[in-house]
Amino acid sequence: MKSVRTPMRPRVPPKPNTLEHLQQNSEQNNNVKNAGGQDPVDVYCRIRPVDSLETCVSVVDSTTLKISPPNSIGRSGCGREQQYRFKEVFGPQTGQKEIFDKVAKPLVADLLNGKNGLLFAYGVTGSGKTHTMQGSAKDGGIVRRTLDVIFNSIGEWQSQRYMLKPDHLNGFEIQADADASSDRRQFDAASNIQKAFSKFKNPRPKRNASNSSSSSSSDRVPETTVIDGLNEDNVYGVFITYLEAYNNYIYDLLENISGVNMTKSLQTKILREDGQRNMYVFGCNEVEVKSPEEALELLSKGQKRRKVAHTSLNAESSRSHSIFTIRVVQCPLDEQGEDVLTTVPLRISQLSLVDLAGSERTSRTGAAGLRIKEAGNINNTLMMLRTCIEVLRDNQLNNANRMVPYRDSKITHYFKNYFDGEGKVKMVICVNPLTSDYDETLPVMKFAELASEVQVQRSVVRNEVIALPPGRRRANFLFREVRRNMINEGFDKAKELDIDISPVYTLSPAWPDTSLSDDTWLETLAKLKNFLKRRIATRETLLQQTRVKVDSVSERVATAEAENLMLRQSNSSLNALRAAEERKLKEYEALLLNAEAVNESLFNNYNTLVEDYNQAVEERALAQNQGQLEKMRIKAKLTNKLEMHKEKIDKEFKNRLKEHQTKMVLTQVRALQQLAQGHSSSSSGGSLAATPVNRPITRQSARTVAHPSSAVPSLAGPAVSNPRHRRSFSQGNVNVVLDHRPLKGDVLPTTGGGSQVVFQDVEILRQRDPLAVPNSGVKRNSDGTPATGSLDAALQHERWKALASPATPRAPANKRTRL
Repeated sequence: MKSVRTPMRPRVPPKPNTLEHLQQNSEQNNNVKNAGGQDPVDVYCRIRPVDSLETCVSVVDSTTLKISPPNSIGRSGCGREQQYRFKEVFGPQTGQKEIFDKVAKPLVADLLNGKNGLLFAYGVTGSGKTHTMQGSAKDGGIVRRTLDVIFNSIGEWQSQRYMLKPDHLNGFEIQADADASSDRRQFDAASNIQKAFSKFKNPRPKRNASNSSSSSSSDRVPETTVIDGLNEDNVYGVFITYLEAYNNYIYDLLENISGVNMTKSLQTKILREDGQRNMYVFGCNEVEVKSPEEALELLSKGQKRRKVAHTSLNAESSRSHSIFTIRVVQCPLDEQGEDVLTTVPLRISQLSLVDLAGSERTSRTGAAGLRIKEAGNINNTLMMLRTCIEVLRDNQLNNANRMVPYRDSKITHYFKNYFDGEGKVKMVICVNPLTSDYDETLPVMKFAELASEVQVQRSVVRNEVIALPPGRRRANFLFREVRRNMINEGFDKAKELDIDISPVYTLSPAWPDTSLSDDTWLETLAKLKNFLKRRIATRETLLQQTRVKVDSVSERVATAEAENLMLRQSNSSLNALRAAEERKLKEYEALLLNAEAVNESLFNNYNTLVEDYNQAVEERALAQNQGQLEKMRIKAKLTNKLEMHKEKIDKEFKNRLKEHQTKMVLTQVRALQQLAQGHSSSSSGGSLAATPVNRPITRQSARTVAHPSSAVPSLAGPAVSNPRHRRSFSQGNVNVVLDHRPLKGDVLPTTGGGSQVVFQDVEILRQRDPLAVPNSGVKRNSDGTPATGSLDAALQHERWKALASPATPRAPANKRTRL
């Protein structure tokens, strides 16, 4: 079954800016305006009521609004008062009813008469857009009142449920009675199960539950307005969709809405173009509704899925753009006024109510993290909408043909057909009059002024000519009522009566009386003659009309045949393309399966490598820890060993040093004794030769020996001595003369109570063999460093070497030093 929609305005290709072409363009534009006409985008303004007196917005008249800068900006000279004109300005005291009657009610009338409509709610965050669109239970907004007016107007003219079914290609089809009955039974069963589950889950629901559906609330006040002048010989089907654009992705809020469990995760939807180049959301759920309560219940379920968040300016700030679409499908009845006529196309019209998320500044809302990303996408969508409006206005004012960037945003791409002439476009600009919103309100006003200058081509609805008398439904109803009354009164034959309201054509009224008499035959002939003349004239008129209709029908049949031939050719080409696409799809599926297999193997290899790497890292870390522990243990062991060796070496050194000192003292004492004996023998002529050698030397005697100049005088008188040095003969060989010189030293007391002599100028003669290899008892490597096993011996040798060096200075090799 075909679907009839408002045709799009044909796009005129650009032409050179010559005078002839400009005249042709102007004539063509005038013809288009005369044929369909153009309407501007109707922009309304609503001021939110506030309690504060510090406001920057005031109403001048019913169509003018004045914005005054705050005092801080006004005194600095950076701001000035500005006025903006709208279709109409609604003050803070305006109610929802008045706004609906003046803004949305004409769109609802167009919807029921087969025309499309689009309504935007635009403004900064916290300006009252959602309240304008949704309202409350007692004072409904545009959406609630629209649903009430639609069902109030179509009344009992609705189609049976599931008689119309979406074809998922932006169209509808008429189902057979058996299929529709089966679907109705399934729907009734599912409804009963859902009601039973709801009663079992909430046996006693609270009266003031915050999460309860507003549509089922007992205090809801419905709208009572009715749209007159509808075609009563049609049946009407109402379908709704509820979408949201979040972060420039489209989601279906009614996805999997039917059933007990409603999934929370939603899949993104894509935009497509149907056969008539109208944009639609592929795969969205279109739900048929039969009452306002049913539609509001679905609306409430969808609102629970919307992305909302708390900000500094709004407790429940919308983080996405919501699109609530109502589609009305009209089907004409047959000549009897009972069944749907399937030989004519369906008429489809839709009304989209869009609640745009408010533009905001993160410095004021205090957004962070995900909220910043959401605000950026919201502002980007609104900027793209403004850009498209600017390009449209420039094209119309300057007669240009710039490409409008509809595809830069999902919202503009989805509604591009409306700006191309598919339906009426309106906007409600919501304003917060507080001075704190002055900077955000100015761009909104400029956008409203810009949008009001855009002209949209007026849509023309093509009414299909149906050669059926009007009032078929009412005639059928009256006939049934009369027959029912006759049956009730006892006329059984009335049951056999069948309705027949098909048109009857006659050439003229009834024949006149043709009885002849002598008195009236002339009059009768005159009447018959006039009757025949009128009959012939009527016959000629009907024949002429028949010829015209036959020619018209013939032309239509020829056109239909040509269109049918073109459609067949197009269908064959489309089938070929479809077959090619199916082949490509199969190839892509095969490639995808191979890629998935390769990806799975790569993923498994990657996981294996990651596990091996982690295990190697753990082993390495464990080995490093063990190595560090082993180093610390060896270091502690060596430190203890070195301390023990140090103590042992110190003890041995002290003992040997004590022995060495003792030996030195004895050696010095013996030397002094020998010197003393030699001095005595040389000075007294050998009188002292008999002095015992091993006589103990006292401190005084040692001092005397050490300083020969102060020797004890003998009986022979003072000895003659050389102050520089003395000489004496050797006892073993008299021919050898020994030189003597004085020795300097000190006599020091000892701890044992004795004394010791410490010489100051004493040199010890040492000799070493230059060819001998020093043996320190340490094993060395090839590079000369001590081996590991001989570390203790090396340390001991170095300790001895350090301790012995200051006490026993080494003389140069092969050099003698005399005492």
